[in-house]
Amino acid sequence: MTFFAKQRLTLLLLCLFTLSGCDQQAKVGFTADDLKQSWVLTKIDGKDVHIAEPRITPNMAIDAELKVAGFSGCNRFFGQIELKENNFRVTGLASTKMACIQDDQATMESLMTTSLQQWNTVALENNTLTLTSEQHILTFMPEDIPSE
Repeated sequence: MTFFAKQRLTLLLLCLFTLSGCDQQAKVGFTADDLKQSWVLTKIDGKDVHIAEPRITPNMAIDAELKVAGFSGCNRFFGQIELKENNFRVTGLASTKMACIQDDQATMESLMTTSLQQWNTVALENNTLTLTSEQHILTFMPEDIPSE
């Protein structure tokens, strides 16, 4: 290898090491503790969820034992979260059996409960919880708790 070839190789390696230090990525991943709070469904497949008052926005609360309870549009539900790396699903999901008169509520409820029971890829970034199944993407934000 010639002197100039060695210089070029050294310069190239120096540039690569220098540039690799500039790529500071945000922390990827989360712990189960990061999920433990109340979440409100804000988007389904990238579209905002609009709920007219006095109806309740679909939501879920996750506790310290990864038990989940929430409201899916017409009915309250509960179950147990199973986490495996970046995969999430609710097992043993049970719910009340209230009649869903409005079609939009029934559709939202079916979509939410079906998606929660399937394996979802879970992401938590900037206080946004995203559950992505083969069919749908559910986006949740932390529930605002009014201060007293």
